[in-house]
Amino acid sequence: MKLVRHSLYNLFGLGLPLAVAVFCIPVLIRELGEARFGLLTLIWAVVSYFGLFDLGLGRALTQLLAVAMAENDEKGIGSLVATATALMAGLGIFAGLLMALLAPWGVGMIQSVPDQQESVNAVLLMALAMPAIVLTSGFRGVLEARHAFGIINAIRLPMGLFTFLGPVAVVLYGSTRLDMVTGVLAAGRIVACAVHARYAWRVLPDDHGRLALRKTLLRPLCVSGGWLTLSNIISPFMGYVDRFIIGGVVSATAVAHYTTPQEIITKLWIVPGALTAVLFPAFAADVTKQDGKTRPLFAKAVHWLFLTLFPITLFLALFAQEILTVWVGSEFALQSAMLMQIFAAGILVNCLAHVPFTLIQGAGKPQITALIHCIELPFFLLAIWGLTSKYGVLGAALAWFIRMVVDTLLMFVLCNSLQGWSQRVLISPRIVSYTMLVAIAFSGIFFNEFFLRAVWVLTISIVSAMILFKQEFAKKLPKLGAE
Repeated sequence: MKLVRHSLYNLFGLGLPLAVAVFCIPVLIRELGEARFGLLTLIWAVVSYFGLFDLGLGRALTQLLAVAMAENDEKGIGSLVATATALMAGLGIFAGLLMALLAPWGVGMIQSVPDQQESVNAVLLMALAMPAIVLTSGFRGVLEARHAFGIINAIRLPMGLFTFLGPVAVVLYGSTRLDMVTGVLAAGRIVACAVHARYAWRVLPDDHGRLALRKTLLRPLCVSGGWLTLSNIISPFMGYVDRFIIGGVVSATAVAHYTTPQEIITKLWIVPGALTAVLFPAFAADVTKQDGKTRPLFAKAVHWLFLTLFPITLFLALFAQEILTVWVGSEFALQSAMLMQIFAAGILVNCLAHVPFTLIQGAGKPQITALIHCIELPFFLLAIWGLTSKYGVLGAALAWFIRMVVDTLLMFVLCNSLQGWSQRVLISPRIVSYTMLVAIAFSGIFFNEFFLRAVWVLTISIVSAMILFKQEFAKKLPKLGAE
């Protein structure tokens, strides 16, 4: 139950700000104007990218701390935290300086900037906050290693809301200057870092040892963090390169038809994201202890994730036309509905890959996931270019779907090999029956009648709930009755 509770904390902390963004973004566009809002989104993107300058050290720190606590090496925790924090502070300062130096050049590359100096000032203010942004991931890593997900989301939720509500407050009651808006955002990031630091210190064990720098810890932190960074760079690149290829091969309009349904569907990644943030330190500790808990936890996570996302993705696929019509209009929906159906099926498959991906990294083998992404990259580029050239946006969606399936299979196969588990589990009766259930369920896209599709989704949802109840709860009823 702790796994479910912590995952729900994460889901709430990640999901509620997205819901608030739906209402805040139109206000920002209206008050700032399209040009300034466009610059604001670019600054957000640049800050996110420069956030990679933590070089994966936040997650590497989580993994090493979880292992240290599993081995009861509490006296070494102080030096591990101090070394990682010092390293990340240095990287954050470097990232901030680089961002500041590139600010005039970067702003100058953008066409039709309303006020160039205002925009440069905005970037400089965010550069000032970069050390805090990078350090925050380290302090969050400490909290995750201690399973303090309630604290993490008690901080994440208000800060996530502030990311959108802060700028809205500025433009409505202060100024529409971009540097004023980003100044408030930068201040918020610095405050968030300070709060994370305070609570990270509080959750450390009493006997954590001296907060001293140790050179011997630099190598394991940098090696693990480096491989994690490689995955963090390549995976997002594959997530966005299809849009640029469509724009070059087809048209800008086609990009809109492609990205609109994709943006809806890929938001579902927050569900496995919420779960795997909890699983990562748990897997790291269980693999170290070798107490036989890893496999049951792995199987339960995959099972719950599948049965949670299956009805949701089925609904999005069967009612893609109606959803897009309400949101963006009937003409747009005609071009994008089939793409949304493909994306829905692909995201159901790939969300499951987050579990083996997390176990591989939690076991201290981030090089495996990084190498998988390195191997996938050239093949995906060839597939997306070839299929888009021949079939347009439909070909691009098919290439994306194929990558989702291949990535998932590779993650499960290599995870099983790493753990010494039999590969025959991938063709077990349960997996085969679930695959058939998905194929039958998604065949409902061919039903024309709205009522028939509604009944179909409801029926499949009831079947999924019954399976979940039977597998997870029914076996506990006799014990409860005996009590």
